[in-house]
Amino acid sequence: AEGQIEKKADVVYAAAGLSGQGVIEAAAKAKIWAIGVDSDQYKQEALAAYKDSILTSALKDINGAVFALAKSVEDGKPLTGTHTFDLKSDGVGLSDSNPKFAEVPGAQEAVEKAKAGIVDGSIKVATE
Repeated sequence: AEGQIEKKADVVYAAAGLSGQGVIEAAAKAKIWAIGVDSDQYKQEALAAYKDSILTSALKDINGAVFALAKSVEDGKPLTGTHTFDLKSDGVGLSDSNPKFAEVPGAQEAVEKAKAGIVDGSIKVATE
């Protein structure tokens, strides 16, 4: 993160869960934005000192995936193999807990436009 900040990054992101705390700390120190990952890191007590630097978090709906598995077993049709929980199924998303996210001009509109394009297939996302 510090190397990216030295190269004038405006935003840093590390897909590392809570172990990425150093990225968020570095962003806070440099007074730039960080993007959290997996759950809403803005709300995590361990990151409370840095939460004002966490613009949003990339979310995974682990609860939804576990529920889908449990429900499939209860219904007698257990999910097996690989299942994708994506934007279309609301398996991933962005948090909006930090009120500053709503204040970034055009951010919410850009996110919604990108989401719609990914869901309808007009935007292709590399998966490998």
